[in-house]
Amino acid sequence: MWYPMLFLPALLVPSFAQTFSPGTAASYARHTVIAASGGTAPAGGTYHPLSFLNATLNASGEVAFDAFLTGPPPSAAAFARNRNTTSVVALGINPDPAGPSFGFVTNSVITRNGNVVFDSNFSDVYRNDGKTIVPLLRLGDPAPDGGTVASRGQERIVNKHGAIGFVATISGAPTSEAILRIDGTHAVTIARDDVAPPTGGKFTALLSMDMNDLGQVAFKSEMTGGSADQGIFRGDGGLLTPVFVANQNAPGGGTFQDFGVPAINSHGQVVTIGLLNNSTSAAGLFLGDGQDTVAIALEGQPAPKGGNYRIFTGTTRLNDHGEVAFQSRLTGAFSGMFRGNGKHTTAVALAGSTAPGTSGIFESFGDVFEFGADGRVTFIARLAIGVGGVDSTNNTGMWTGTSEDDLHLVVRTGDVVEGSQLTDLRFAGTGAGGQTYAMNENSILWRASFGPVNALVLSQIPGRR
Repeated sequence: MWYPMLFLPALLVPSFAQTFSPGTAASYARHTVIAASGGTAPAGGTYHPLSFLNATLNASGEVAFDAFLTGPPPSAAAFARNRNTTSVVALGINPDPAGPSFGFVTNSVITRNGNVVFDSNFSDVYRNDGKTIVPLLRLGDPAPDGGTVASRGQERIVNKHGAIGFVATISGAPTSEAILRIDGTHAVTIARDDVAPPTGGKFTALLSMDMNDLGQVAFKSEMTGGSADQGIFRGDGGLLTPVFVANQNAPGGGTFQDFGVPAINSHGQVVTIGLLNNSTSAAGLFLGDGQDTVAIALEGQPAPKGGNYRIFTGTTRLNDHGEVAFQSRLTGAFSGMFRGNGKHTTAVALAGSTAPGTSGIFESFGDVFEFGADGRVTFIARLAIGVGGVDSTNNTGMWTGTSEDDLHLVVRTGDVVEGSQLTDLRFAGTGAGGQTYAMNENSILWRASFGPVNALVLSQIPGRR
């Protein structure tokens, strides 16, 4: 819950006049521009065009986003939006000499209850609850098992309750590298390189991770001296559970060789792409919980509506029902968006098929998408130019749905949103943890361009139960 009067004066963003986008998308979604480059920020100054590279949305429709301000003084900043009001979360350089300054402010994330977690100078982490700002991590803080936190990896994860997870370099202790979880009250070690993994030997690298609302962390690691040199484990501060490890038998035949980035749901299920040895499939998409493992899809396996899975690309998403949303290239030079649970797989959209809300056909799909608990997938796609009146000004759009049967166009380049023509949607994801799309049951948050103006837009869509 945000209380703007506790910060600098909150302002409404006046850059656009509220309207619907035209065409089929207008009947499905209502768009509101919540911040735009050139617009006045609550802190003073204006939003720079490079703003809004990271934005998040909670279930209540509250938004947190990063921005660069032109000043004076120029500054990186984080903001929160509740209903129609945007408020300051943190400023890199505070024009008020009595106010706090946080240097380079990035990676703001809004929690379930409206608190905002943000990074300062790519190292320290703070949380703002609308009343006070408290540190969650500062370099030099004591580590849970001795020594101090000397540095932090670039990746920092946050769950819906505001707990953070990260890889830390530890000084002054037998541990040199560890994965830590901190919630503002307790600091817990998830894994450390001076304690043997369940497969024996030693951790040599602690890599990509994800965390659920219970504080369980799934992470990829490299090991030496044991029965496996690659693995994905789940931990909560107690014993580690191996979910997937190299040389383990894989569903569908063969053994695991290596793994991609894991995702975890609230039940402790983990999904990842696994590379295979001694199998007719070179790779597959697998879901496991440390006891049971199922193949969601295997390269070479028939895909719904024709063709075989060829290469799994882009993001992989997992919901709390054990459903996985994924993208794959298919034999025959096609690609598709799918969702499945290991028993049944549904095609959400296929290249070459008609794109709902248009007269065109899908050509390709962006590498970042969102997946809801209701099975709805939201994604960016490009249309084939020259088909159905599609040209370079209207060939990119956003769609949402659970299958081809209920897929809806949300917005498309060429549409007019609040009086301005949409010229570009981000087709590829950002790096270094940046996030430019988010969704809840009733809304989609997205970054787009309207000519020279970059903006952050919140689209209201019909909810599903």
